[in-house]
Amino acid sequence: MRVVKVLNNSLVLALDERGRETILMGKGIGFHKASGYEFGPEEVEKVFVLHDRSITRSIIQLAAETDSVFFEIGKNVIDYAIASYHMKVLDHIYLSLTDHLAFAVRRAKKGILVPNFYTQDMQRFNPNEYRVGQYALELVKREMGVELPEDEAGNIAFHFINAQEDHPYNEKNRKIKQLTEDVLDLVKYYYQLIYDEDSIAYSRYLTHIRLFAQRLVSGQQLPEDDSRLLYDQIAQVCTSEFSCVEKVNRFVKEQLGVAVTNQEEMYLALHIHRVLEGGRIKEEG
Repeated sequence: MRVVKVLNNSLVLALDERGRETILMGKGIGFHKASGYEFGPEEVEKVFVLHDRSITRSIIQLAAETDSVFFEIGKNVIDYAIASYHMKVLDHIYLSLTDHLAFAVRRAKKGILVPNFYTQDMQRFNPNEYRVGQYALELVKREMGVELPEDEAGNIAFHFINAQEDHPYNEKNRKIKQLTEDVLDLVKYYYQLIYDEDSIAYSRYLTHIRLFAQRLVSGQQLPEDDSRLLYDQIAQVCTSEFSCVEKVNRFVKEQLGVAVTNQEEMYLALHIHRVLEGGRIKEEG
């Protein structure tokens, strides 16, 4: 394995013996390494063979924006899930979990708490994944001195549910996947938008849409906010986004027979606003 570029202390872009681009992961693997360095097998903890250039760009961008400690914590949590509960996870969780942990810590440091209203159901129906989430909170506290709220264990558990091909909730996940794709398409065609799928903004937007679909299919939406103060303030600024959300709401009513709550509408509008900043409108003709 020959180094092409050191991404951070935990990630290295390399070429394997067959000349394929790979990402090598391991604690301190990039420390004091330079282009051309040859790794022995004992120096590498995890190897990703990259078949898609877009994945390569996503990893490089995430590595540039995210402290290497989050990659190390994420990998340790995944190792724990595999060793303790024999979970068979897809490689994308190494990216999604790392990004989620970094985002959750930033929110916690700013005192921003996002409640998870399905924590009890997660503990009851997905105890193994929830325990992995709790382990992640312990690691973050031990390694970074940041105490994440208990509700984050449920959010992390979702990543492990979605990353398991053989998870028993496959049919439920199929519905979630379809609803996610439908909402993405509705927004895309509403704005004639070309998503920048390589961006971190899109990755976060996609994660929100998946969790939004998960809550709808599970009947666990965020509750109505009776005060509506924040909702009305955001609605005044994001008029276009709320018009798009209303179209999503009508679609959800047709497909699932439920209305989207005002809190769900508000958060969806905010995420649409953010992804619009990173996408571009299709040119006429």
